[in-house]
Amino acid sequence: MYRKVYCILAHKNPSQVQELISLLDDKKSLFFIHLDKKVDQNEYEVAIENLSCYFVKNRVSCTWGKYSLVQATLNAMKEVQSFMNVNFKNSTYHFIMLSGEDLPLKQNSFIHDFLKSKVETSFLNHWQLPYSKWWEGGLFRFENLFFFEYKKYSKLNYRINRIIKKIHLKSLLPHNRFNKHFPDFKIYGASQWMILTRDMVNFILEKNIENKKFNSIFKYVLAPDELYFATLILNFDVKKQFTVSNMKTHLVSFSGTEPSPKYLLVEDLKNDKEDLLFARKFDSNMNQDSIDKVKTIIA
Repeated sequence: MYRKVYCILAHKNPSQVQELISLLDDKKSLFFIHLDKKVDQNEYEVAIENLSCYFVKNRVSCTWGKYSLVQATLNAMKEVQSFMNVNFKNSTYHFIMLSGEDLPLKQNSFIHDFLKSKVETSFLNHWQLPYSKWWEGGLFRFENLFFFEYKKYSKLNYRINRIIKKIHLKSLLPHNRFNKHFPDFKIYGASQWMILTRDMVNFILEKNIENKKFNSIFKYVLAPDELYFATLILNFDVKKQFTVSNMKTHLVSFSGTEPSPKYLLVEDLKNDKEDLLFARKFDSNMNQDSIDKVKTIIA
């Protein structure tokens, strides 16, 4: 039997997370919610009444741009892996990453049939660095150490890196450590919102356990959630045993030089030329009209 396992990273708006689950619940899906450790889980348990919904137990306090988002995803993967091995040992499934600010762009029947027909394919929209759409090709993320939250303490991070380079400790920088220990590897960026097969989830967790040095390099990289998984998958799979599609599955839009995606406008939803499955981001306090538009699209 084929199932969809949605992993939702959430940190606010319990009622909106409940609405997302309600829209996706086709009785052929399971939902695992990782709640930011800073929020009260009780609020979500009250809002979300669904027998197919499980809360990730090993929660992480998440910060934008930090390794905590990678760890939260890995923790969710581990709990999904354990749950599926016990309860659905012989089932195939896709592990679908979403945020609590996502919504589907297609009806459940379309999503289910499409993914079921691609049961051996993982979807990871990726690119090799340097990438023209990222500032400085994205390489600056690896060429500096980001000890502190980027948005709040950018000047402090900058000063620390100036000192590191001035006193000739460049060997500590992620880019140099990466080239030293993994000289044949390439650095890849990707959308965090990936869709992975059961075998791919197992592979990622296996390589995560085996390669502590690889993991440590990403601890102080900027926004490693957009780098870690693609770089791991596309380098460690030396035998090319997995099928990885570069298909874009999420509609995400950015405004100017802002590092975070914007809240989608109604007009952003009209240009649907691709078979995009999901969109982000939405907030009932920011773009309720866009949420209403999505509901008409999938009705």
